[in-house]
Amino acid sequence: MTINDLTNKEEYKKFKVSDAEYNKLSDKITITFLYSEFNKPTDEEKQKLKNEALSILGGLTKNEIKFRKSYIDDDLVYGLLNNYTNTFPYLKGAIKKEDIHAELKEDGAFVYIDCDKDMKELLENYKFLDEFKAIIQKYVFEDVTIILNANKNSVRTFVDDEMSSKMELKSIMEQEQALNKVKVDNIVNLVGKNILSDAVFIKDVKKTDEVVLAGEFTSPVWSQFVPRNQKGKQDAQVRDKLSFILKDASGQIEVVMFPNDKDKEKLERLTEGAEVIISGNYNDFMGRVNIRANALSVCKILTKEVKYIWREPEKEYKTIIPQKMEDLQQVNLFSMFDQKPNEYWQDGKSVVVFDFETTGLNADNCEIIEIGAVKVTNGVCTETFSTLVNPHQKLGREISELTGITDDMLVFAPDLEDVLPDFHKFVHNSVLSAYNIGFDIQFLLKAGEKYRYKFDNERIDTLELARQKIPSLPNYKLSSVVKALDIVLNDAHRAINDAIATAKVFIKLI
Repeated sequence: MTINDLTNKEEYKKFKVSDAEYNKLSDKITITFLYSEFNKPTDEEKQKLKNEALSILGGLTKNEIKFRKSYIDDDLVYGLLNNYTNTFPYLKGAIKKEDIHAELKEDGAFVYIDCDKDMKELLENYKFLDEFKAIIQKYVFEDVTIILNANKNSVRTFVDDEMSSKMELKSIMEQEQALNKVKVDNIVNLVGKNILSDAVFIKDVKKTDEVVLAGEFTSPVWSQFVPRNQKGKQDAQVRDKLSFILKDASGQIEVVMFPNDKDKEKLERLTEGAEVIISGNYNDFMGRVNIRANALSVCKILTKEVKYIWREPEKEYKTIIPQKMEDLQQVNLFSMFDQKPNEYWQDGKSVVVFDFETTGLNADNCEIIEIGAVKVTNGVCTETFSTLVNPHQKLGREISELTGITDDMLVFAPDLEDVLPDFHKFVHNSVLSAYNIGFDIQFLLKAGEKYRYKFDNERIDTLELARQKIPSLPNYKLSSVVKALDIVLNDAHRAINDAIATAKVFIKLI
């Protein structure tokens, strides 16, 4: 008997096999059974099925049995569709979230997709319906039916736009490299040959035969080592090694040198912060990147500012479309305070209050996993922007426990590269605010720099506002401030919920 045979038994008709996964590294098989919202099994029935399934699997591997309640909603279907576009790129951007409506009923799971006539014909002739139905079916106990409604005027596909965007970014990077040649003067050769080539910024370093960089000489460390070909010899030659960090306006990188005695004496005279230009080779050993320098000169660096070519705001939203926000409680937000007209509610000016959830605290090596933002116009929350973001790395247990976000939730989430243009459009010409904005802004600026979207908006820290306007609080955690202002914060540490609560704090305090 197989696992699938089990669910054919009358006593196990409430269950359906959703997934079977074998992890080769841990030698573990995980079987997931689905059950319906409309016909829930008892704990005893689950345990009975689990025991029989484990009996079939035997003890040759580690085995785990899981149970999951059948569910479907618009977000799930849209997420699955976005992932499916990897195999059917023509769908990329052609079907938006508002084009999808999903319902779960006792007689089945129904997915309605709005599209135009040409798209409907394409999807019906292609194997889309069968393939996408099978993808959804893994999450739903009931039989899935996909219904295509040809009620749209034209196909909205952004495949060309996406390719154009990637080519545009590549072109920008190439232009910047030509623009950002680091000019130096007063060169005095110290070690190796004279360096005649122009230096580039560290951010533009590529795996080339020769790398030329200019920056500040910092954190020198001297050590000794025995070359590999000398190890084990009685009269093994010991060599000197110099490691230091080279810093410029775009970042920093490790540099290593292996000087002879004469060159060592010269290098030992270099002081912390000295401006140098180096030439060497790019080296990547097990993910540790450094430059093995063979020439070094002291100099005066003339180019100390990186020049970026920033992209313009997109003309339309492509991946995440903001949603209108209507909150009847907003009319009472001004009741606790004597609100007077201020600069933020004049001339149609808006404030975007945002919050990020991330994989950690350091923007240099951590990623954004959720964006939540609220646009405030004339003292009222008018629009929300909310999305999960696929970081393409496993979440730590602490992050999942804090946020409630799991790896499974991020599998079908869009990439930051696709989300950021929409967020840039959403915040364009708005003031930016966040609770402890210094944390979130470092991630935003890092992302903007990577994809060349400039976030130079005026900024306000709602945390500092709270400290100024409510000086008597014992602490200034967001949970404490919203409580003091009689604002409800449900499901804290989810980006959109924290952003909405912070927006209401901002409105009351500004």
